[in-house]
Amino acid sequence: MKIRTIFPIVTGLSAIALPALAQDAAPTAEQQAPLADEPGKTAAPPNAPAPNAQPAPTPAAKADAVATVEMGGNANAPAAKPRTLLGASPTTRGGNESAEASKEWKTDFHGYFRVPFRLGVGHRPGPNQTVPEAGSQSEAASGDIAPGQSGTTFHSPIIPDGQYLSWQSTSHNRSDWAELFFGIGNSWAKATVGIQGYNFTDSSFNDPNTQYGIGQAFVTLTPDLGFENLRLALKVGAYQDKYGAAGRYDAGEYDTYLFGRTHVMGETLRAEYDLNEAWTLWVEEGLGGKRPDPSSFNNARFTMLAHGHVGLNSGRDMQFSAHMLYSWAQEEDRPYDISKETTAYANSVVDYPDGKMWTAGADMRFELGKWGYFYGGYSHIGAKNALVVGRALEVLHASGGGEYQLGVVDNYFGPSCTANAGGLLVERTNALSAFPTGCSAGTGSVDSVLAQYEFSLTNFLQMNEEGGQRFWGEGSDLRVILYGMANKVKSDYKPTDKTVWGPQDGNLKIKYGTDIQWHATPSVTAAVRLDRLQPNSDIPEQSFSILSPRIVFTSNWVTREQLTFQYSRYLYNQRECVNAPSPAGFARARSTGSGLCVQPPAAATPPDGFGINSENQDVDLRSAPTLRPDVNVFKIEATFWW
Repeated sequence: MKIRTIFPIVTGLSAIALPALAQDAAPTAEQQAPLADEPGKTAAPPNAPAPNAQPAPTPAAKADAVATVEMGGNANAPAAKPRTLLGASPTTRGGNESAEASKEWKTDFHGYFRVPFRLGVGHRPGPNQTVPEAGSQSEAASGDIAPGQSGTTFHSPIIPDGQYLSWQSTSHNRSDWAELFFGIGNSWAKATVGIQGYNFTDSSFNDPNTQYGIGQAFVTLTPDLGFENLRLALKVGAYQDKYGAAGRYDAGEYDTYLFGRTHVMGETLRAEYDLNEAWTLWVEEGLGGKRPDPSSFNNARFTMLAHGHVGLNSGRDMQFSAHMLYSWAQEEDRPYDISKETTAYANSVVDYPDGKMWTAGADMRFELGKWGYFYGGYSHIGAKNALVVGRALEVLHASGGGEYQLGVVDNYFGPSCTANAGGLLVERTNALSAFPTGCSAGTGSVDSVLAQYEFSLTNFLQMNEEGGQRFWGEGSDLRVILYGMANKVKSDYKPTDKTVWGPQDGNLKIKYGTDIQWHATPSVTAAVRLDRLQPNSDIPEQSFSILSPRIVFTSNWVTREQLTFQYSRYLYNQRECVNAPSPAGFARARSTGSGLCVQPPAAATPPDGFGINSENQDVDLRSAPTLRPDVNVFKIEATFWW
C-alpha cells in the first residue's frame, strides 16, 4: 500500500521546528572504512580546570545489506527496494528479515580505533657550553645545546595543524582515538550506548579529560506506518547529528562539516516519502541543549540548538539538501570568585547580552558513474554576541562560539574578549593596555564553500566498456582525490596594530589539496598527500604546505585494517618571526608577538602542542619543548573498524 499524500505530515513536522537527525552513511561491504574525526583539545589558564575536548564523530561502519535507508542529511541511501528504516545507531545492521524475526531483540557491537606513533624531529641551535640553571624555562635554556646533549631532538610533533578544532587542521598527523558502540534493538526500537576517548594511558599519561567514558546514549524508534513509501524515525537522547560531510562515506578529506555536527541532549525527527521509484523527499527537525564547562574562565553558558533540513535524493546518484541550524544562549550570569579578577588571565564575561550563532546553506552530491564522485556546498555562519554561545554546534573546525578558544570567535573573528572593564568589553587593562590589538566580542559572519572530487582510473576503464559495471575495489587501481575550502570572514575585530595577530575583517582563508593513491597489490598501497593552507589573505607569511608520502599495508584489497608508514615535510612561508618573538612564546592574553610568521592554533593543544607554554596552561605543567614548529614528522599508524 502506498500513501497518496504527505502534506499533512510535512505540515505537522514544520510546526515542530524542522531540524536534524544526522548519521553518516555506512559504506557498503566493498568499501574500506573511513577515519574517525579528531578530538579537539585546548589549554586552560593557570589553576583553571582543563576544558573538555571535542568528541569525535562515529566512523562509518560496514553495512550488512543494501536494503536500508540511513537517517541524516548526509545519508547515501541505496535505491534498492523495499527499504527498511533502521535504528539510527552509530552503526547499523541491515538485511531482509522475516516479520517474525524483525520483532526479536538483537545485540550488536561496533567500534573503531586509530593508534598513531608520531615523531617530530627538532634541532638545538647551540652550541652552549653553560649548563642552564635548574628550573629554567627560557627558550635559550631549553633549545640550546648543553654538555652531553645532541644537536638533534625527538619529541611529540610541534605542528600548526595538530589541533582538530582549528581552521589549520588537516588529516596528515591526527592523534589517537577509540570508540565502542553497543546496541540492542528490533525493527521498531533500538538503544545505543557509545564509549569514547583518546590519549591512550599506557603509552602516554593519565588525563581524565581525554577519557570521555559514556559519550553518547540514545533510543531510536522506527515504527511501521503501514505504507511502503513512507517512513518515520524518532531519536531521543545524547547523540551527534552531522550535516555537510564532503566524503562519499565519511566527513571528507578535511574531516569537518559544512553545516555542523550537533553535541546536545534532545530529540530529532525524520520523515521520508518516496515520490516515485527514483526520487525520495525527506525532512528533518531537531531540538536540544548543551551544558557548558562551569569553569570561571569559560565564557560559554547553557546553550540551546534548533535545526531543520529538507532534501531530495535519487538513490545515491543525486542528492540535494538545504539546512538551517540555530544555537543561542540566554542563561543568567554565573557567580564566581571575584578575587580572580586581579589576575592577568581571562575571566568569564558578566552582564553580557544574550548570544546567538547560526549556519544555513545548501549542498549537493553526485555519483558520476565512470567520472567518479563530486560534492559541493555553500554555508553562511552568522554570529552576534557569540562569546557566550556554548559548543552545541560544531561547524568547520570550530566548536560553538566562545568556549575557551575552540569556537568560531577565535578561529575566524579574532582573539576573543575576556572580561568587562569600564562597562565595555575590552582587553584586560593590567599590563596589556599598551598593546593595541583589540579583541572580538563575537559578532561577525563566515561565508564558505567546500568541494571534494574523487576519481578511480580502474572504475573509469571498467565502466567505459559497453555494459561495464562499477568497480568496487577488488583489484589494482589509481585513485585521485581533489578537495578545497574557502572562507570569507567579516568580523568586529579591527586591531590598530595589524602585525601582532593579523586582521580578520575581510580576510579570505583558503586551503586545498590532493591525495593520490596507487593500490598496487592486495597488501600494499603507495600514496602521497599534499595540502596548501593560506590562513590569512593579508599576511602570506602565515601560509604553509604539507607533503606526506606514505605506504599502507593491508591483508586484502577490501578489508578492515590499515598499517601506515608516513613521512611529512612541513614547508613554511615563514617558520619564525623576523626581529620579533614567535607568537608561540606568548599566552593567548594577546601581549606581544608577531603575526608575520606561521601561527599556532587559537587553542593550542596541551600539554605540549605548538603554542603551549607555561603562561597558557596550568603553572604546574611543563611547556612544549620548543617554540619552533617542526619541519620533519614521522608516523606509524594502525587503524581498525568493525
